Formats: sequence, C-alpha cells, structure tokens
Amino acid sequence: MTAQSIESTLARLTAVDDLRIRHFDDEAVVLDPLSWDAHLLNPAAIAVLELLLEAPRSEDEIAGFLDKALQPEERPHAKVHAHRLVGELQSLGLVRRVEAPARENR
Repeated sequence: MTAQSIESTLARLTAVDDLRIRHFDDEAVVLDPLSWDAHLLNPAAIAVLELLLEAPRSEDEIAGFLDKALQPEERPHAKVHAHRLVGELQSLGLVRRVEAPARENR
C-alpha cells in the first residue's frame, strides 16, 4: 500500500459548517455564509457534499458511494472521480480534512 493510498484510507473529509444549499433541478447553489461565496454544483458534487454533511468520510468511502451512483461504464473510475471531486470541493472551501480517530492496537 502506498503512502497516498494509506492517506486516502485514513484521512477523513467533512463539509464545512453552516453551508446553505438551494436545489434547482439537478444542480444546487451552495452558499458559505462566513465568506459569502456562492457556488453552483453539479449533481455528483452536491451528492458528495450532502454525504459529507451527514458524517466525515474517507476518500475511499466517497469512491464507494460514487460507484453505486455512476453508470456501469464509469464505475471502474470511481476512485478517480472521488479524488477529483474532493479536490474541487476543497479548493472551493466547502470540504476540509479532519483528523482520523486513532486506531487501538490489539
């Protein structure tokens, strides 16, 4: 397992607090009330953001979520889609990394 794959398994991602989401057909506008930035998101991005509003997730968990939502021909690329989506949501300031809980040694 590479360092990057270990990081994607252990690192948790969460949506930032207090986002406001307004749905319009398949898209949604997300407002960050702290910065007053507004972003128009496509269905995949909004689905991932709403998943992260429920609870922190790893990038691998996001890939698994997308795998179920993607068309069969796109499923082999779910990890690539998840990585790209997470990066875009982070660059917009809508998602941040949180520290993963420590694992107990048994």
